[in-house]
Amino acid sequence: MKEIINVFKLDHFGRGIGHYNGKVLFIDDALDNERVEAEIIDNNKKVISGQAIKIIKSNSERKIPECPFYKKCGGCNIMHMKYPKQLNFKLNKVEEILNKFANIDKSIISRIIPTNEFNYRNKVTLKVKDRVGFYKKKTYELVYIDKCIIALPEINKIIEKLNSLKLDGIEEIVIRSTLKNETMVIIKAISNIDYNYYETNLKKFTNNLIIIKDGICNVIFGKGYITEKIGEYYYKIAPLSFFQVNTNGAEKLYNIIKEYAQLTGVENILDLYCGTGTIGIYLSKQAKKVTGIEINHNAVECALDNVKVNGLNNVDFICKDVSKSIDDYQNIDLIVVDPPRAGLKRKAIDNILKIKPNKIIYVSCNPSTLARDLNTLKNEYSVESITLIDMFPNTYHVECVCLLSFR
Repeated sequence: MKEIINVFKLDHFGRGIGHYNGKVLFIDDALDNERVEAEIIDNNKKVISGQAIKIIKSNSERKIPECPFYKKCGGCNIMHMKYPKQLNFKLNKVEEILNKFANIDKSIISRIIPTNEFNYRNKVTLKVKDRVGFYKKKTYELVYIDKCIIALPEINKIIEKLNSLKLDGIEEIVIRSTLKNETMVIIKAISNIDYNYYETNLKKFTNNLIIIKDGICNVIFGKGYITEKIGEYYYKIAPLSFFQVNTNGAEKLYNIIKEYAQLTGVENILDLYCGTGTIGIYLSKQAKKVTGIEINHNAVECALDNVKVNGLNNVDFICKDVSKSIDDYQNIDLIVVDPPRAGLKRKAIDNILKIKPNKIIYVSCNPSTLARDLNTLKNEYSVESITLIDMFPNTYHVECVCLLSFR
């Protein structure tokens, strides 16, 4: 069914919002202040959704997406917006969410920092069925690709090679790359495959090949990890460890954290959900002591290696659940938290409030859970400033850095 719809605003996922039969209609690939012909895809009691198939009246901030797979691939959502509009969309989105759910005035949100619009991702996760690709929007149907324009160039060279190989028995392939063109290919096998075949065919295209079978990481060739440099620090990245997917964006993020921290050399820092230790290490030379806590043992092993690589003697990392392991810490001046999208567990918040650091720096990729947690932290802390970093151009995601001070 096709209908002509006037779009009056965008929702927080970048979809156009209009009305159909007295109900709210969400339209993919539509912009605010547009008139579109929309195909109604899903019409039930709770949600009506559609797809813009023809733009009758266009927003001046619309553009033709550079990616030939954009209409089908589920990776990017807002590539039909010019980049300045993408930034404004994200800024307005965070302002609305934090004001509505945490009563944060928009004046607290000082800025949004742009990053590279394309060729920024240092990691892609490819699904496999004869060839490699990404899932189609809202389905498990595979969209075959020969490149991803938001990924680093070295990753695309490997994608092109993978599509020339036999990929039987493989469920997923992860490719990671550094800005120095160090690469890693991680093959997740669901049945027995010929390791020699992939070693022979991929050795000229990547520095590292890891094949995971039955939960075991087999290093076929290479060191089994890659190393990235951010600022003056080197970071080891293991096959399964977390690392920010936008390296240039990560450096901007860490500099904002350092700016907010205003360290003088006497501070004791807790770095919670620390991953491979990137933030804690980045702050370490301006601090007295940094302690990082992370539940993923692979990430903690990398973090401890990163301490050695960078010659630091005031940093330690512990493999524990943040919610259960920070009760005993005292005399902490700064806590940095960078939790998963689900945000902080209530037990973790309670423990942070018991410690009562002078400052909290909360890093979040989910403004909704950030708003929820700020509502609790605001009982004892003032929200001083929030900076946004566009770590994920062409998607509706955005990174927030929030500074809180003890009252």
